[in-house]
Amino acid sequence: MHLCYVDDSGDPSRGKLLTALLIRDVDWSHVLDAWLTGREELHRLFGVHKRRELHANKLFKGRGQFCDSPEQEAAFTGSSRATAARIALSHLSKRSSFELVTVGAAERSPHVMYARFIAWLEDWAALRDTRVMIFYDGQHGLDETGTLDAKERHELWERALRASGPYRDVHRSLELSTRRIVEDVVMQDSRYSQLIQAADLIAYGAYHKHRQTNPDVWGGSFQPSHAAIAAYMQTSAHWPADSDDGVHWLSPTQEPPA
Repeated sequence: MHLCYVDDSGDPSRGKLLTALLIRDVDWSHVLDAWLTGREELHRLFGVHKRRELHANKLFKGRGQFCDSPEQEAAFTGSSRATAARIALSHLSKRSSFELVTVGAAERSPHVMYARFIAWLEDWAALRDTRVMIFYDGQHGLDETGTLDAKERHELWERALRASGPYRDVHRSLELSTRRIVEDVVMQDSRYSQLIQAADLIAYGAYHKHRQTNPDVWGGSFQPSHAAIAAYMQTSAHWPADSDDGVHWLSPTQEPPA
């Protein structure tokens, strides 16, 4: 059994990438421990508490508040943020066992892209004779703050159910007798999931790296984040050997590999 933590990145008008952090169930605690050790170093060096969400878009664009004190936050500049990202992914990559793959295509619909991603992952799992449970960044419908009344909690849950509906439908369309993706997708808010945050950081770097090296695929003017790419490169030992810097890009008519 593999646990699969997924986040996405890309350009909504041109294409989508879905990054999968794939962890054997027996390795899960070691992977989480490696990530948390990196987070502890970020707290020691910069004051970034391990429970503070490490959101890639905010981190690399100089947004958000990450540090314990105003003084630490003022010192947490672009170079420090770049270093923090490299440290986090270096600890994860060097101290634990996992597989990493990003699947992308020129799809504008996130639900169509998710279906293509699941088809690819089904074949990946079949080749390895394993099964996969997927945790995807999204609303989980729980009142984490404990401040909502009964009506507000119900509305929060209903919104989460509606948002996850198309993704559940993809799972339920799989042939039950042969499917390798088990259960419905489990939506996990990245604010409360350390390994979804890791997947987010990796997905952001994968997008910038792929767009830098494949401008013909993405088109348009683009200034890649070299800091995001440098952090992503820390994970290179875990990329599939037949990938393009960790990315499998699907053509409009391409089926998942047999």
